Amino acid sequence: MGTSLFPAPLFFSCLGFVLLCFTGCPGGWTQYGTRCFYFYNYQTEWVDAERNCIALGANLASFHSHSEYIFLKNLVRAARGSWDRTWVGGYDAVKEGVWLWSDGSNFNYCQWGSGEPNNQGGAEHCMEINLKGEHSQTWEDWPCSWKMPFFCNAGKT
Repeated sequence: MGTSLFPAPLFFSCLGFVLLCFTGCPGGWTQYGTRCFYFYNYQTEWVDAERNCIALGANLASFHSHSEYIFLKNLVRAARGSWDRTWVGGYDAVKEGVWLWSDGSNFNYCQWGSGEPNNQGGAEHCMEINLKGEHSQTWEDWPCSWKMPFFCNAGKT
């Protein structure tokens, strides 16, 4: 089992209340709320992207609100100069149509593109964002063997 690059959260007790204080993100990671995101600006298959994230004590990124999704889109734009297709941690490889996040968090925000997910050709089991670039407000399923840049995330959802 590898070690995590992330500091453990600090817990304080005051008058019977327990407070969680997030201690920040490591260098090169970007904080959004209580989570840290890292954009890998090289292309790889979904499974290799997940393995890279796990090696850092993280997972491919999940998102749980429209604002988090837009935050990730903007990080891609800042790093690549465009809204390129990018892997995130959604997948339905265990059971077709049952979408999960690789970080184990609840799949509680959903805004699939029109007609998506469609498992076209019976081979689309991984989630990517930015198919339609700047104007995309949705995501879709895609063959996991394609090579794309990707996001890792760590921290409490």
